[in-house]
Amino acid sequence: MVCMRYPILLWLALLQLYDVSGICRSFIPVAFQAEMGSDKTIASGQTWIYDKIITNVGNGYNSTTGEFFAPEKGLYLFAWSSLSDPGKQSHAGLVVNGKMMGRQGSNNINGGHKWVTAGNTIILVLQEGDHVYIKDVHDRVAELLGPWTTFSGVQLA
Repeated sequence: MVCMRYPILLWLALLQLYDVSGICRSFIPVAFQAEMGSDKTIASGQTWIYDKIITNVGNGYNSTTGEFFAPEKGLYLFAWSSLSDPGKQSHAGLVVNGKMMGRQGSNNINGGHKWVTAGNTIILVLQEGDHVYIKDVHDRVAELLGPWTTFSGVQLA
């Protein structure tokens, strides 16, 4: 039963990180899924704005600023993806309160006539009011293709 040991260790680690005393309260879910409504070139250092909202339960995501604000302390899962045009690149990083927490790269500079997509997923413990957003890891210009460039999140506990 070696396979069962790892999920148990993961849950034990999560229980140590998260105050589980609040889990049995009335839980109002927070979840969002957004994409870029059109192809975009985003200036260096700017937050990526996902302006087409698919789902925004709890209104935690702001499609004007591109930021998600945690409504309460909890365990959250975020996923993001991007598609680079042939000859273009993007290096998306997930940022929490100004600190880079996760990265992915879609580098197609020498790729010929191919499309390159990349994505990442991260699970984080957030505090109430923490803000989460995506920007280029290297503070470079990002050239992105609309609906294939997405950002989503859900509160797990």
